[in-house]
Amino acid sequence: MSKVYNDSAYTAFTSERNFDLAKHSSIGCGGRAEIVFYPKSVAELTALLNKLQADGIAYRVIGNMTNLLPLDGGTQRALVHLKYLNGVFCNNGIFAYAGATSGSFLRACKAANLSGGEFLYGIPCTMGGALYMNAGAGGKYLAEIVESVLVYRKGESRLLTLAECEYAYKSSVFMRNGDVIIGASFRLKPSNGDEIARESARYAQRRAHLPRGKSMGCVFKNPSGVFAGDLIERCGLKGYKIGGAVISEQHANFIINDSGATAKDVCALIEKIKDVVRKQFGIDLQEEIEYLD
Repeated sequence: MSKVYNDSAYTAFTSERNFDLAKHSSIGCGGRAEIVFYPKSVAELTALLNKLQADGIAYRVIGNMTNLLPLDGGTQRALVHLKYLNGVFCNNGIFAYAGATSGSFLRACKAANLSGGEFLYGIPCTMGGALYMNAGAGGKYLAEIVESVLVYRKGESRLLTLAECEYAYKSSVFMRNGDVIIGASFRLKPSNGDEIARESARYAQRRAHLPRGKSMGCVFKNPSGVFAGDLIERCGLKGYKIGGAVISEQHANFIINDSGATAKDVCALIEKIKDVVRKQFGIDLQEEIEYLD
């Protein structure tokens, strides 16, 4: 496959070969990707995706890789990193490109005296990742502030309404149909700097108890009416370790790369948790994280 990327149509794009997934994923494990592309505009992104599709090359769009577990064997997919599509613009509202971090989004909101997104404070995500999975905290979710989402679909850009995004708990249409999120407009409310600062501090305090170290955040979705972390804790699994991966003593829905964990260690620990919870409570936990193979 590497010869394909020597085609002038690919060399025109900024790219990196032999990309070390472990260095860029928040969990700190995984193999390597043959190539990662860095489109610098929507036009470049569209041209790149059109070319990859025409050549039948599988690809995966990535951001901060905070909710992604790269496998030890790496990936043969072409990776498309949106770090250069990171602008946030205020014009009678806020528009954020997919590569913008939650931090840059919130700073723009505060500068414009617009409130409603403070629940994202401290979540180490890009806005594309947050839009993809309907990220949330403290009972609030991104779907509550989304107005429309600009996507790449079948060779062209398309603007989706909120209803077309089909948002649900940690779910969206983007997880099912292959759309690539380019950016989104948000519905926010006028506020002032002091109120925004107070609300941000409230969410910062809620996140202060979360475990430190290399992790992917919460590994499992919460089943209806119960917290996944509580189920795992009630099974006595806090501190359970496989290889270099350990279930956090602070929050049982976190798996920490404690000492050079491999993706194999993390996967084995995930399966152990699912098996024990299923046997004890009859509940099948579903991963919130995704796998990169």
